[in-house]
Amino acid sequence: MADAPDTGSAVTRRGFVGWAVGMGAAFVGLVAGVPLIGSLISSNKATPGAYVQVADVALLPTGEPFALSFVESARDAYEVAQLPHSVYALKKSDTEVVVFSPVCPHLGCQVYFNRGSKTFVCPCHDSVFSLDGARTSGPAPRGLDTLPVKISKGMLLVQWIQYEPGVSQKTPV
Repeated sequence: MADAPDTGSAVTRRGFVGWAVGMGAAFVGLVAGVPLIGSLISSNKATPGAYVQVADVALLPTGEPFALSFVESARDAYEVAQLPHSVYALKKSDTEVVVFSPVCPHLGCQVYFNRGSKTFVCPCHDSVFSLDGARTSGPAPRGLDTLPVKISKGMLLVQWIQYEPGVSQKTPV
C-alpha cells in the first residue's frame, strides 16, 4: 500500500504569500485606523478660548501698554498645533490689567504702539487708537478689541479670541 502525501501540515509558497499579504494589510489598517478611531472618541480636543498663562503681573509696567507673546497649544485628535499670539497688556493696578488684541478691526493688519504719541497705530490704513483702545481716526469701524483676562496667583491669564474685522460689532470668528 502506498503512503498518501501529507498536505495538511505543509506550508505552501502560495499559502505563505497570502498569509504575509494579509498580515501586511492588517498592519496598515491598524496604523491608519488608530488615529481615526482616536479622533472619533477622544475627549481631549482643544477647547476654543481656553485661558493661557502669559506673564507675571508684578513684572508688567504700569500705565503703558506692554507687548507680550505667548504660544497656545491646540490639540485635535493626535495632532498638536502651536499657535503663536501677541497682545498688548495695559496694567492699571496689580489687580486690573486690560489686554488688547493687536489685530486692527478694519482689515486685520497688526497695530503697533507709538510711544511718542501714546497711541496704537495701524500701518496699513492709518487707523489710530487711544491708550484705552478707542478709535480716534481712520477707517476702523470700532476700537481695538479687548480680550478676556484673569489674574490668578499673581499671573496674567489671557483668553485668545479672534474677532471679525470690518464690522462695527465685536463678533468672534
